[in-house]
Amino acid sequence: MDYELRRDIYGRFKAEFSMGHEALGLWLSDELATDQKQLALLLDKIDALEKQQCWEYRLPGREFSLTMTREGVEVRAALLDDLADEAPDELNHYDEESQASCGLVDFRQLLVSWCAFTNSPNGV
Repeated sequence: MDYELRRDIYGRFKAEFSMGHEALGLWLSDELATDQKQLALLLDKIDALEKQQCWEYRLPGREFSLTMTREGVEVRAALLDDLADEAPDELNHYDEESQASCGLVDFRQLLVSWCAFTNSPNGV
């Protein structure tokens, strides 16, 4: 899973991910953004999952939902659930851009990197 953390031309924090993981970047940039309280909560939930203190954690969002389990993490566009029965097969490529998954360890590292990036004075 390759990604780049940067600022866009408007100064907003953006995460761009390699093909197949784009949804993680959209979720990080648009849903989590700079919410440090939510970030701390997610890191605590990862600890609880790793210590087997809980089975699953779900975080619904405006456009994407996040599901963390002991097995890994999935980000999924809410629109996919709405269109599940109606979407033609030609939209499979769109589905790939609207959902992504990764391991819990990789996700923790991503969140730590995002925290450092969004808290740095220059955002670099």
